[in-house]
Amino acid sequence: MTNYASDAVPGWAAQAWVIWPVFAVLVVVSVGLLLWGRHLDAVPRPPARPAPVSRLARGQQASLRPPHVQRVRGREGELAVLTGMLRRPQGRFAVLCAVGGMGKTTVAAQLATQAEAAGWRVFWVRWRDGAELAQQMVQAALACGLPEAELEAARAGQASLPDVVWRQLGQVRRWLLVVDNADEPHEIGPAGEPVADYRGWIRPHGRGLLVVTSRDGSEQTWGPCAQLLPLEPLPVQPAGQVLLDAAPAAGTAEQARELAARLGGLPLALQAAGTYLAGPTSRYRTFAAYRQALEQELRFLLGAAHPNASRPQVARAVVRHTWEVSLDQLAGEGNALARPLLRLLALLAGAPVPLPLITPDLLSAVTGHDVTAVTLEAAFAGLHRYGLLGLPHSPGSTGLASGSSEEAQVVLHPLIREINAVALTAETSDLAVWHRALADRLTTAVHEANQRGRAG
Repeated sequence: MTNYASDAVPGWAAQAWVIWPVFAVLVVVSVGLLLWGRHLDAVPRPPARPAPVSRLARGQQASLRPPHVQRVRGREGELAVLTGMLRRPQGRFAVLCAVGGMGKTTVAAQLATQAEAAGWRVFWVRWRDGAELAQQMVQAALACGLPEAELEAARAGQASLPDVVWRQLGQVRRWLLVVDNADEPHEIGPAGEPVADYRGWIRPHGRGLLVVTSRDGSEQTWGPCAQLLPLEPLPVQPAGQVLLDAAPAAGTAEQARELAARLGGLPLALQAAGTYLAGPTSRYRTFAAYRQALEQELRFLLGAAHPNASRPQVARAVVRHTWEVSLDQLAGEGNALARPLLRLLALLAGAPVPLPLITPDLLSAVTGHDVTAVTLEAAFAGLHRYGLLGLPHSPGSTGLASGSSEEAQVVLHPLIREINAVALTAETSDLAVWHRALADRLTTAVHEANQRGRAG
């Protein structure tokens, strides 16, 4: 072989007594390294220790910040009750409950802003699933001084994680914890723990205040220690002011109040209308023009479908879809009649509907399925629990009509009725079946009333 690097061979390389010892040393070293490597591979290694929960939790601390809100109108009464509970919880927690679009999150966020300004620790948890709720509750407890040793013991199965968290929350004062959008309380967990047992993540045992926002307004769901605060539509005066705040150049205060009344004081609809009117390219730029357009174009202005409606966070913010979230939840609970029942009620005028008017046969005629009195009653109860229908107020009182001598009646919010009628039109190619079934039932109801004489 030719040596292209040099024509001369180094002098030491010509000596065999030098080359062979060096080669032998290299072989011995190589074999030794190979054997040592195999020895290290055979030695059992201690299992890798996962990162402490506290380190993981602190990495997402920003997610516990409450959302920013502008001034809240017309909720002074609810905020006063919440502020009083914040100062003295007295073994209670608060549940802001109402149908979707009523502003539960906004009220809770306003309370959080006030509490933070007063020096309270504020933790905002937005419900998505049980695992994320557990991690965020742990974050809150760590921020309130939970020792990492206790947390690690819970992780190792030596203690209940909710017990550990709430034990710490019971030792410190001046905190506010908001669990937002807890619309499916049976999923909050841990698994198998009803909320009303107060053994899971929802408890009244802390020395601060827990506030939950939910569409579920049932006392049975939340238990005896829950202070339910149901939100009603805004009165005309503050509702008009919401529109003026969003679109100050759209008209007078009187015109804003007229539009607010047409929208039924629903905060989500007020927000949608105000945002539309403030848009520089909107077709309608005044309160009066928008109110007139609603008579012919409600399905486009408030009833338009959103392309991302399958995402719950999007659906909650769109008037057309926000109530579909509740109907989907009812269907998931096995209450499949809730949606067609609400659609059927939406075809009637905006007056109280006597419950005996809606029969199993009527609902069966429009759905094509067998309907029993039990399943129909469950559908009514589910719609009421989620705030999708209400009860009429008795004259001269502020409470719900509950007289046993009168037939039970239900009412729909005007926009819930109109938007569900729009949805039914989009879902059903032929409404004649629904109209015929209602006409037949109304005719029968008139005959029944006549047969009862003067009382009918």
